[in-house]
Amino acid sequence: MNSYFRRVLLFSFILSILVTLLVYMYIGKLGSKKETQQLVKVLVANTNIPKGTVIEKKMLREIELPKESIQQGYIRDYSLVLGKFAKENIIKDEIILLGKLQGEKIDELSFNIDENYRALSVNVTGDTGVSYLLKPGDYVDVIVFLSEKRENNRVVRRDIAKVILQNIKVLAVDRNMTRQNNPKDDGKVPTRFFVTLQVPAQDVEKLVLAEDIGKIKLSLRANKSTDTINSNGTVEADFFINKEEKYIYYKVKKGDTLRNISRAFYGHPDNYDLLKEINNIKDENIIVPNMIIKIPVSKK
Repeated sequence: MNSYFRRVLLFSFILSILVTLLVYMYIGKLGSKKETQQLVKVLVANTNIPKGTVIEKKMLREIELPKESIQQGYIRDYSLVLGKFAKENIIKDEIILLGKLQGEKIDELSFNIDENYRALSVNVTGDTGVSYLLKPGDYVDVIVFLSEKRENNRVVRRDIAKVILQNIKVLAVDRNMTRQNNPKDDGKVPTRFFVTLQVPAQDVEKLVLAEDIGKIKLSLRANKSTDTINSNGTVEADFFINKEEKYIYYKVKKGDTLRNISRAFYGHPDNYDLLKEINNIKDENIIVPNMIIKIPVSKK
């Protein structure tokens, strides 16, 4: 019996030694593999790079990564990247790949539309399209005119003009997507031409409906203008406002409220309801900096 237990103990001892050796050999193999792992320098984005952007050195940085873990097409040399255009959005810390770069500016319209926007063309004339002076990259407001509407010999809507879209980017005029003059331009204003606009996705239906049931005009904005106007529109009666009354257009500042604005113009906050009604503001708390509101005042 004692002899049996001795054999069992000896076998267990030998087995434990073998297991220990195997573990050490495995760890040593991992260490050796790590030591021989080849690291390479690659270029990654130092910031978010929107599609169509010209790549500059400050947008990039170098990091080292195991070669076997890197996707094919990585870039190590700045000279292969600088001055190229991003074919698609590149996010911060993303490895720069050749497939995401373009040697020349991408003129395909779909590559020049911002996320959550749509390209929509409107048919205009010289008098509704700023006399053919618009260029891609300009910004416009869209105004719709709706003629009087009657039902059962009753007027249910008077003639009205209203700004429906503001600060809308011009993507193309006819088929021209650059600011360079068309060599075929003879200086004459075409009878009709197309202007392609970059419209927020949620406003596409609004513009389509406006063009179908009314007449639209484009109003060119000043360069770098970002202000917006909150208006109920203009009807004929607005032409005949009492001479003793007028409107002031006020640009909202950071921290403004309708009550504060009422206090500033009327000496008390109680006219905030009037400001809400005139400017069609449903929630008095939702006014933002640079919004322009209409304030009725009296001349004295």
